[in-house]
Amino acid sequence: MSDPSSFSQLQQWLDWQETLHPSEIDLGLQRVEQVLQRLYPDVYHPVHQPVNYPFTVISIAGTNGKGSTTALLASILIQAGYRVGAYTSPHLQSYNERICINQIPVKDALICDAFTRINDVREDISLTYFEFGTLAAVEVFYQAQCDIVILEVGLGGRLDAVNAIEPDVAFVSTVDFDHQDWLGNDLNTIALEKAGIYRLDKPAIYGDEPLIDSIKEKVLHESLNFYQYTKDYSYRLRDRQWDWLPAQGSRFDAHYNLPLPALAGNIQLKNAANVLLILQLLRPQWPVTQADIKQGLLSVQIAGRFQILQSRPLIIADVAHNVQAARVLKATIDDLSVPGKFHIIVGMLKDKDIINVLSCLLPVAASWRIIELDTPRAMPAEELKQILEKMTEASAEIKCFADFKQAYSDFEQANKKSAKEYNKASNQSANLLITGSFFTVSDALRKLQP
Repeated sequence: MSDPSSFSQLQQWLDWQETLHPSEIDLGLQRVEQVLQRLYPDVYHPVHQPVNYPFTVISIAGTNGKGSTTALLASILIQAGYRVGAYTSPHLQSYNERICINQIPVKDALICDAFTRINDVREDISLTYFEFGTLAAVEVFYQAQCDIVILEVGLGGRLDAVNAIEPDVAFVSTVDFDHQDWLGNDLNTIALEKAGIYRLDKPAIYGDEPLIDSIKEKVLHESLNFYQYTKDYSYRLRDRQWDWLPAQGSRFDAHYNLPLPALAGNIQLKNAANVLLILQLLRPQWPVTQADIKQGLLSVQIAGRFQILQSRPLIIADVAHNVQAARVLKATIDDLSVPGKFHIIVGMLKDKDIINVLSCLLPVAASWRIIELDTPRAMPAEELKQILEKMTEASAEIKCFADFKQAYSDFEQANKKSAKEYNKASNQSANLLITGSFFTVSDALRKLQP
């Protein structure tokens, strides 16, 4: 095994971390808690007791909407002048995207320094790739003296490495089927795993409706300080503006005449409404103004979430990889009223609900270009093609390609060669949708936005 003390490059650390632990995913908090105690002996109390970190922690879990919520929240808080750390996963083009300060990915050297410190104190504790990254993010934010830290849960919640860091506010965006091999096969079980980030004495938020029974029982049994979208707060759309409205009798203040978020899709209004509730809870320590909120909404950016890469032809990239996300993607396409259908470049992982995800997109599909993804978890392109052939009309073109580059080249050639025919055909257009996985969109961004 390589000696980490000799590593000078970030990629060396990452390659080594992939070999360090026996399994890629090994849910549990004990290893991370032990390393945290060694990293911060002056602030870390005995096991399972809150850690007195010098920053406010917001933990974000959920099936979908975590990335957009993080981006919206960080954008507004930065406008208010606060130093904001954000830890997200997975990345699309570079590992550094996972650890941002004021929405700027940190430099390799800072991450390597954090990795070195973690490795120095862990001794014989074996860490997964994700656990190493989570600890590194905390260390970077600690050394950078961030005011507020937003931590996005990687998988589930209760046993995810992020849950070893005590949150001051815990938010669950949505609950739907995904990662059933680790989280369970029914919504109540999955919901309990995600709600595992809630704490007895801290605000707990559920950003969707209806409230799932297992979360409802947890809230009642533990008497949580709980808030739910539509019950305790909501939004009202008015022309090209919207209002944030607390429940009648609430201690929170309404916000009127807000601009639409600079993220596509009506779903972003719900995400923004959830963010404003979080901001209300943070207000005693970290106040923001109406101007901060407006500017944060207008300037927010996030890659891979209905990201329009090009307008002529229209090219959209979206990381939708579960049924809930695919439904939102289809609804956002419908909201845009784009003429014609989409040629779709897709690659998916074999542990996803492939049939139901693709079913959501069938109504907008002119053709399919299936690509191989560079991961052992990928569904082989030929197998994905066989699934699609059973679902689509005989006239729908389905091809397989070795990678995104080849699939995109084929789209370009076909578009140039038959532009007039594509525009005339009732079931075809020059629009392109890239979707199915973070891996698919990552490949696309490397090609189209290097």
